[in-house]
Parts: sequence; structure tokens; C-alpha cells
Amino acid sequence: MKKQIFAVAAVLFLSALVPKQSQAQYTTKANIPFSFQAGNARMPAGEYEVRPSLTVGGRQQSIRRTDSSAGAFVLTNLADSRDTSGDPKLIFHCYSHDCFLYEIWNRNGQGWRLMESPREKELSRASAENELAMVSLPLTVEP
Repeated sequence: MKKQIFAVAAVLFLSALVPKQSQAQYTTKANIPFSFQAGNARMPAGEYEVRPSLTVGGRQQSIRRTDSSAGAFVLTNLADSRDTSGDPKLIFHCYSHDCFLYEIWNRNGQGWRLMESPREKELSRASAENELAMVSLPLTVEP
């Protein structure tokens, strides 16, 4: 009887450690028609996969071209949600011809804001001559 209780307790304990299907990692894809900067990395136009990296606190995101020719890991902070649509998307800040990945939103309405790069800080300070445009691109979700 003690062995059965111990076995049941062990199964319950181990099942609590395994991620549930709703928390399973998924990949999102976007076709980005312009070059941009993600963190400190310059990225050419193309199709990209975006996914959370397995880090403590989930603060790191991975973005890479589907042909593996470019990629980066970017540090993020949770973003406040003003949009309740829950549509997965990428938000970019664009100044003249320079675009910067600003936020990543998943299908559950969670968003992550990237750390501002030194180049974006420089362009935003000179906002009188560099008008800011925000560009939103949809993400497709794949399990």
C-alpha cells in the first residue's frame, strides 16, 4: 500500500513539472518587407520566425530568417496591453529609412518590448528631422 501511495505521489509531482499543452512553445512567422534592426543586429527583409527563448523569466526572444541567413536573440520586458484583440503581431518604429523592432505580441495578448538600441535613441532624440512611424505586421502561429 505504501508503494502505491508513493508511486501516485511521484506521478503527481512529476506531472506538475511537465509543461501543459497550452504553455507549450510555439513559433510565429512574419514576412517583413523591409530591413530592420532587432536589438543590435541588422536584419534584411524576408520571412522570419519569432519564438520565446527558454530563459529564466522569459525575457529573451529569438528572431531568425527562415532560410537561417540572419538571426538574433533580443532582450525584452513585458509590455502593457492596450490592444485586447489578441492578434499576434510585430510592431516596428521607423524613422526615415531606419526601422527597429519595437514589440512582439503573441496570440494570447501578451507583449514584449525590446530594449531601445543606441541608434534608435539617437534617431528619436532628433525627432524634429526624423518623423516616427509605427508599423504593425501580422504573425502567423504554428505549433
